[in-house]
Parts: sequence; structure tokens; C-alpha cells
Amino acid sequence: MGHSRWETYKAKRLRAMEADAQPHPEYEQAGRDLELGDQLREIRKRRGLSQKVVAERSGMSQPALSRIEGGGGIPDIATLLRLGAAMGVRFRVELIVDDDTTEIEPLTVHHRQLMTA
Repeated sequence: MGHSRWETYKAKRLRAMEADAQPHPEYEQAGRDLELGDQLREIRKRRGLSQKVVAERSGMSQPALSRIEGGGGIPDIATLLRLGAAMGVRFRVELIVDDDTTEIEPLTVHHRQLMTA
């Protein structure tokens, strides 16, 4: 008898917690970091380049590039431009600003392959 009351109480508390759940900005940022890292890694692999080569060409260490590709943070715009040049792609960076707030929305990066002669 006590077990069924516990299960009922636990289910009620879980529903209440889900209803009160607020989005976590840290989780959202981590998701964006992972997405950017995945995109950079995919571009690098499609171009047939190793992390070492891209890191050397862009003037950064291989562990720093690995960290970015692993979702360890969004690089600044200058670093993105150097990474693009190292991989033979051009990035278009879009910053979306909501005039009603002072917050800047996530960085969206598009790329285009540069023509090679």
C-alpha cells in the first residue's frame, strides 16, 4: 500500500518539476558550441585536412582546434576567419540583435568553398 502512494507522489512531483522547468542558458550555449564544432570538423574532413594541418595554417595549436571542434567554446571572429582560410572556405558571420534587449543572439556561421585554381 505504501509503495503505491510513493509512486503516486513521485509521479506528481515529476510532473510539477517538468511544469516549472526553465530553459538553462548554459545548456543552450553548450548546444550551440557543439553544433559549431561539428560543422567545423565536418568541413575540415570533407576537405581532407587533418587537425594538425588546419591548426598550423591558422596559427593555432592542434589542441586548441580540437577543443573548438569538441564544443569547447565558440572562437572569436578573427579565429573563425583564419580557420576558414586554412580550410579554403569563406565564412559569412551573422549576428542577430534584438532591438528590445541588449542581448546578442547566437553566432550563425555559413561557409562557402573558395574556388581553387
